[in-house]
Amino acid sequence: MATRQARRVANKEGNLYSVKTGFKTIFTHPQLAATTLQAVQLVSPILIASNVLANLHVLRCLETEGNVSKLDQTFFSNCMYAVTHSTGRSAVQFDRAKNVKLTESLDIYMQQLPQDHQPLERPTYIKDVSPTRIGPTCYDQCAALTGHLYI
Repeated sequence: MATRQARRVANKEGNLYSVKTGFKTIFTHPQLAATTLQAVQLVSPILIASNVLANLHVLRCLETEGNVSKLDQTFFSNCMYAVTHSTGRSAVQFDRAKNVKLTESLDIYMQQLPQDHQPLERPTYIKDVSPTRIGPTCYDQCAALTGHLYI
């Protein structure tokens, strides 16, 4: 295994390394670990559903038109907005009129879901990761963690 200094040099040259480690090794503070697991449990189903919609849309475009529009961050955000709902004053909703082709894919996607399917809720804000909620020691650990993850 390369030393830390060798990895940094390689990173500057564009050769990136990943260091495999366990969840409990990084998140040693119980409140930070619980908050992180809660966020993962909340976001994972949203990512899966939005990726299924994106895949369906790409396949539909290739079959019907032979080409695919730009697959950028806006496209994937729209997929996420399409498969979720959100509440609150600042909640962003999927605009069916602005995204006609994606709306057609969404309608096909929705037909494949069980009849009792409830749309996934997308939180408007992540409120729980703050120094006052998780405690200053945990917050400091989270801030220090950033330096350890980007070697």
